[in-house]
Amino acid sequence: MRILADFTFFSVGPSNRCGWSSRESMMYPGRIFLAKRGRKMRKAILIGTVSCLLGFWSWVSAAEVKIGYVNLQRIKETKEWKRREDLFKAEVSKSQLEVEEKRKQLENAAFQYERQKPMLSENAQREKERDLQKLKLEFQLWAQDRQRDLDKKRDDMTENIWSRVTEVVEIIAKEMDLTLVVDYDPNPRTTTARLEKGLVYVTPEIDITDKVLKRFNALFEGKS
Repeated sequence: MRILADFTFFSVGPSNRCGWSSRESMMYPGRIFLAKRGRKMRKAILIGTVSCLLGFWSWVSAAEVKIGYVNLQRIKETKEWKRREDLFKAEVSKSQLEVEEKRKQLENAAFQYERQKPMLSENAQREKERDLQKLKLEFQLWAQDRQRDLDKKRDDMTENIWSRVTEVVEIIAKEMDLTLVVDYDPNPRTTTARLEKGLVYVTPEIDITDKVLKRFNALFEGKS
């Protein structure tokens, strides 16, 4: 509509090919040249755009595009995923116990200080409070380090698994001569979750999830 509107604009006017009146042509001689040049540029852009679209659709119609999909959520059903998840949960539980133990030590130190405070001089109180603040800061920094360590272990675990999954999908895609493989969950928790991936419906006939799971599990057979 924008291109049509521009062409219509230049067709308005009684006197010359560019649409300007005789008076306007005399007052603004440069406009005739710019109008002609603008029309030629828009015409060239329009022709180029149409040519590109025709070329694209010609390629699509000529190429044999084969598509498959894999439900990556089902990777979490595999023994290897569950094994690594159990190891990670054990690490989390261990860290939680350590954090809780150190927190109790800090709380106990604060409780002991409150009991002794009435018997301490002002200088002794200030010194004890500085010690408690130091212990609290050390605890916070230690807890942050532990959390970063857990985050890294989780990221390393998932990155390693998804890397192996990607390798398996690529091998199967080449074996089946697939042009494209997409991640698709036929039974998402919500419709919004499905639409966020940009896929409304995919036929089950191109589902390669079972093949991917079988090949992925074979990579870890005999490993504990």
